[in-house]
Amino acid sequence: MKVTIILGSPRLDSNSEKLAKAAAATLLGPGEAPEIFRLNDLRYRGCQACMSCKTKTEVCVLKDDLARVLSVAAFSDFLILTTPIYIGEITAQLKAFIDRSYSWFKPDFVSSADPTRLAPGKKLLFVVTQGNPDLGAYKSNIDAYLGYFGSHGIKAAAFQAPIREGNIETLRPDLLADVVAAAKAL
Repeated sequence: MKVTIILGSPRLDSNSEKLAKAAAATLLGPGEAPEIFRLNDLRYRGCQACMSCKTKTEVCVLKDDLARVLSVAAFSDFLILTTPIYIGEITAQLKAFIDRSYSWFKPDFVSSADPTRLAPGKKLLFVVTQGNPDLGAYKSNIDAYLGYFGSHGIKAAAFQAPIREGNIETLRPDLLADVVAAAKAL
């Protein structure tokens, strides 16, 4: 199984990264490792709305570091996307990746019974860390992203981790066990 982790946090060794790695470890066998992309370390631009991915090619035409991430993600069996919530929303880094994944849609995606260029059977765990202890606070935003990935035929679920600053391993080890269960459930 090909597992890819896309880290949307600008922080190194973030709580969302620890959660993603715990989830991936439960999906992979001995000696296997996920491919990991730390978006904050890459140089890329957001979607330019040029529509070239619908009129000229089947991939995003921007030639930057995100091109490889999009390609690897498109051919992965299981994606783990991570983000902290900043000012009520996912990070700009992850939003740019999601916007560029628009290239995964076929030109006639609005009217097509098969709108996506992705192979069927993909799964996605959307790992969200948030300082707000209210899990319903960002539900509509998270549901919108799950719906977007669902329109690509991806079976997607969210895992929300309410934790403020500090080490998740000492403050909330229960969340590490819970994210493993969420990955297994998919």
